[in-house]
Amino acid sequence: FLRVHGESTASVGTWLGLTAITAGWFGVTAGGVISDWLKNRSPHGRLLCGLFAATAPVPTAFVLFTTSDVQVAYYANFAFTIFSSFWIGSAIALCNELVIPRMRGTASATYILVVTFIGLALGPFTIGRISTSLELGGMASGEALRSGMLWGLGGYAVAVTFLLLSMRYINADETSRLERARAFGEAV
Repeated sequence: FLRVHGESTASVGTWLGLTAITAGWFGVTAGGVISDWLKNRSPHGRLLCGLFAATAPVPTAFVLFTTSDVQVAYYANFAFTIFSSFWIGSAIALCNELVIPRMRGTASATYILVVTFIGLALGPFTIGRISTSLELGGMASGEALRSGMLWGLGGYAVAVTFLLLSMRYINADETSRLERARAFGEAV
């Protein structure tokens, strides 16, 4: 918004902050409710919610990063934030549903640690490196950042691949959870 659209920091901060609060809250809440609803109908329910969260943001991100209209970019960012936050409730619930009961805290902590280091640290670092490399290659600063962010959407393809692979095993893994707990000596 600053480099490509020439928006002021105050305007960007206000609109992106309000977007993060409202769209993020709505996306997490709706994703959790829909994930629970889907889970009651299919053992793949949480994964289906994850698939939606890994595919729906891509078109909105493409619009966000390619439009020349700042208002369209703000609306696309709002939709992107809703869709990309859909997975949060599903992922934490899935972590807890797949491990033996005494491992739930460890599984949740590990999940948060991995999301923090890979998603929130390595993701922006990688996009920044791509952007810097493109800029050093002669691309304008705003275009380099835009291209780096578009390249970053490839991470969603990785997520879709692993979610689809998980569908093969989810039912057996979830139904064997208590059996595995008993094998480890838990009284369940």
